[in-house]
Order: sequence, then C-alpha cells, then structure tokens
Amino acid sequence: MIKHWRKTRADRRRWAAAQTLPELADLMALWLEGELSMWPGYGAGASEETTLMIPTLTVANRGGFLTDQSQPGYSGPGFDGLLWEQRAAVTGLVADEELLTRIRRAGEAAGLLVLISHPRLLPRGRGITCTIRGGQPYTAFGEYLPIGVLRQIWRGISRLAFDAVVDAWQVCLIDPEVGRNDRLWPLLDDLFATHPTTA
Repeated sequence: MIKHWRKTRADRRRWAAAQTLPELADLMALWLEGELSMWPGYGAGASEETTLMIPTLTVANRGGFLTDQSQPGYSGPGFDGLLWEQRAAVTGLVADEELLTRIRRAGEAAGLLVLISHPRLLPRGRGITCTIRGGQPYTAFGEYLPIGVLRQIWRGISRLAFDAVVDAWQVCLIDPEVGRNDRLWPLLDDLFATHPTTA
C-alpha cells in the first residue's frame, strides 16, 4: 500500500514537471507501457480493451498526437450480458499544424470520420455516438471540450503545460463501421511510422 502511494506520488510529480505538449505525450506513452501508474485524467492503468492498441497509441503519442481516449471496434456481448456495438475511435490533442493536416488528410482518405475543434479558434462539436449498449447510445467521441473541462481532466499539470493543452487542436478519428479494427489502427501505424517525430 505504501509502495503504491509512493509510486503514485512520484508519477504525479513527473506529470507536474512537464512543460510542453510533447512532454505530456511522452509521459502518456510511458503510462500506456505501464511505467507510470496514472495520468491526470485517469487514476489507473490502461483498460483491458486497450491492450491490443497500446503499440499503436504509444507510437502516436511519441509522434506528437497526445491521445486521451480510445476504444476498439467491437460487436458482441458485454460484461453485463447486453449487446455492445462499438466503433473504433481515438481522441487526443495535436499542437503541430502540419501533423494536424496529415492526420486529417489520412483519416479522410481512409473513409474515417474526422472531428476537429479548438477551445479558442474553433469551439464546436457535439461528438458522435461510438458505443451502443443494449440498443441505447452509451458513449460519444469527439465532443468539444471547453477550457473548464480540460482543466478538470488535466489537473495537476504545470501552467505552461496546461496552456499548451488549451492551445492544441482537439482531434478525433472514428471508424464509421461498427466492429471494424482494420482501418483506424493501421492508419495510425502507417502515419507515425512514416513521421515518427514532430516539431
């Protein structure tokens, strides 16, 4: 118990020391790999459904796409016995406009839904339902996050890092087809293998 508390405290200090969006993204990659116990918006390790996507999400983060929410495509019974229908989706933050353009163009060329907003420049976006549970809408991706919500998600980071979060583009990629996993994740693999780093 004490060891876990010390680890969490040390990890919080690492997040608080970050000054830029790339530094936050590098820490997110470490969290995905299990080297950090938490990130400011999530107090635990990656969920089981994220496991297969970790290599893709890790390379995306190290390439400048700070991911903060994702899910695989799925169609079948859930833990509660109800039918779950999921679209593969990922959301995150991008500071580099050249990278933003590459992501948008690649997503659109692959037939993905691409949602982009910005707290200061383009505040819009109600999101798209990506999970249906028992025939009812359950989870949406791509909702515009105002500054107040960003402050809650990224509590505990430095002021400089939070300014970078607010100045970043909010990006969401969604596969329009339920249950499919052979479009979004390979696209990200290809995109960030070709362009592993950004300014």
